[in-house]
Amino acid sequence: MSTYNVTTYTQLKSAVASATSGDTIYIGASITCSAQIKMSGSGVTLKAATGVTPVLDFSALTGSTGIGIYVTGSNNTIYGLIIQNAGDNGLKIEGASNTVQNCIFRYNGDTGLQISKSTAKNNTIKYCDSYRNCDTATEGVNADGFACKLSAGTGNAFIGCRAFQNSDDGWDSYDMDNDVTYTDCITWHNGDASITTYAGNGNGFKLGSKGGTGKRTMTRCIAWDTQYNGKKGFDQNNGIGATTLTNCLSFDNVIGYQLDEASSLVMTNCREFNCDSDELPSGVSVTKITNTTKQASIRSAVKTACNKILSNCENNIITGAITLDIWD
Repeated sequence: MSTYNVTTYTQLKSAVASATSGDTIYIGASITCSAQIKMSGSGVTLKAATGVTPVLDFSALTGSTGIGIYVTGSNNTIYGLIIQNAGDNGLKIEGASNTVQNCIFRYNGDTGLQISKSTAKNNTIKYCDSYRNCDTATEGVNADGFACKLSAGTGNAFIGCRAFQNSDDGWDSYDMDNDVTYTDCITWHNGDASITTYAGNGNGFKLGSKGGTGKRTMTRCIAWDTQYNGKKGFDQNNGIGATTLTNCLSFDNVIGYQLDEASSLVMTNCREFNCDSDELPSGVSVTKITNTTKQASIRSAVKTACNKILSNCENNIITGAITLDIWD
């Protein structure tokens, strides 16, 4: 096993091309990247050096081919990086069993992190933040915080991630007939053109598309402040896949949960407040929190945590995992 210590784009590109399974590349400084970084190998770790939060800036990459980091290999790890200003996705994964942890994706010209293609299986995205991504060329209709879509494979999971202030949705699983799992994820305030200039749908968790059969499993996920261009906290988007939500929360949205077309829907201890309506199958309901003191307590806890996440991102600080004590 070899280690590489890099501080320039030339060194980074060379290290990624040379590294083999078991090798680690430590990035010791922010880098302006003049071209794409492609990880086609397997078993390589690309991470921040101790005490550094490197910003990888891909401003030189423009248009729909301008993906910042493109992962086609498998069993790789990307850790502790800020990826910004790519012309397309900040990071795109088409390989299997990769892990992306403690990263920030921002100011990219399409979705911050996207998982696509049938070869993209069993990838895990943990404790990442994706915000203020906007596809200006197509007026904001495509850039989500995170996406697992366009025929991605099975077993992909998001854990403890946050998506906010993106031009389109927080999460998108358009044209995705395989399973996706979301645990401890939060999304808020997407689709606000006053922030991103352009705005698309602006919903929270968009879980599918018309006729899509992919299974969705969500645990302790929160959608709030969806009232700009978008309306829906949890949006099946006419998908019909089996959906399971446990301990999820929707508040300050126009529509709390739009899940009425699921082939099967199980909702356990899901709650909401300050939402105008829901669209759910007959016999399925959520708990309405009517106690205004309880509402204020929950809103304060979530808003404080989310404001801290935004502040950290703006100051190049990786937030990592958070705990919210609101699930009693």
